[in-house]
Amino acid sequence: MSATPKVSVITAAYKAARYIGQAIESVQAQTLKDWEMIIVDDASPDETAQVVKRYLDDPRITLIQNERNGGSGYSRNRAIDAAQGEWIAVLDADDWYAPERLEKLWRLAQEKGALLTADLQLQIDDEGNTYGFAFSDIWEPPEIPTRYTVRDYLYAHIAIKPFVSRNHLMQHNLRYREDVVVIEDHIFQTQLQLKGAELWILPEPTYFYRVHPLSLVSLYGNLEVLEKLFEILLEMEGIRDNPDLIQCVLADKRRLLLPRQYERFATALKRKQWRIAKQYLSPAVVAMFVSRLPGAVYRRLWAREQLDPKNPRKSP
Repeated sequence: MSATPKVSVITAAYKAARYIGQAIESVQAQTLKDWEMIIVDDASPDETAQVVKRYLDDPRITLIQNERNGGSGYSRNRAIDAAQGEWIAVLDADDWYAPERLEKLWRLAQEKGALLTADLQLQIDDEGNTYGFAFSDIWEPPEIPTRYTVRDYLYAHIAIKPFVSRNHLMQHNLRYREDVVVIEDHIFQTQLQLKGAELWILPEPTYFYRVHPLSLVSLYGNLEVLEKLFEILLEMEGIRDNPDLIQCVLADKRRLLLPRQYERFATALKRKQWRIAKQYLSPAVVAMFVSRLPGAVYRRLWAREQLDPKNPRKSP
């Protein structure tokens, strides 16, 4: 390893004993060999640190152990502060890289003069079942290397695992927020772009995102977490005084919040919890309720008909 490696891979690990070995080995298998990997164990109560120690005979790997649990933002910031590479690449402790990932993202950055690159994330579970790409709910993944503006990123809520210039982070003092969970990724990546790092995406799935019951992605469905995200975004320097970006954030907010607000409204109605239902009542929720009402009535009538013993069409 050189004194200043090309890439610093940073990994925040918590209760990752089952998966961290695969993450490390995927970095060791990279075609680009000039890297360091900084793993921050966030006071895990399991064997995470012990598993990592088995790999410390590789001088490119460093383990930092938190004395207390500080969260993924805190742990990633510790890794960034310790990093010496020209580039920072994020790898979650339960995910892994394709062997050519770092080399391809580095080459894309050189070709485009980019400060920020990313690839497609293939969602896969422990049994090898795949669930498509984590990219955007409204836009298809690119088919050629494509540049996305911060406007694109905010409007389409593009999912990335960043490969970013360390100098860009240091120049603008950019770090993860430590007071929030899950949404710190989106906030950090927005900051990177607001400070001038245009995003280029490689149209290849070289990042493997593990889907499992403990995956943090499940928290993204939490209404309160999402409301906090948009509250923070709308107050960020570079957005709060930019009407175009504000509209992009609000469009994303409506798209992500409305189904979750409607779900809580409909559940409260079914349970006759009128006070709770009123909390989520809005013109948009009412419009969705009205649009779905005929289908709901039809399904209920159909189910009742199937249960009717006098119905000759009922399945035996």
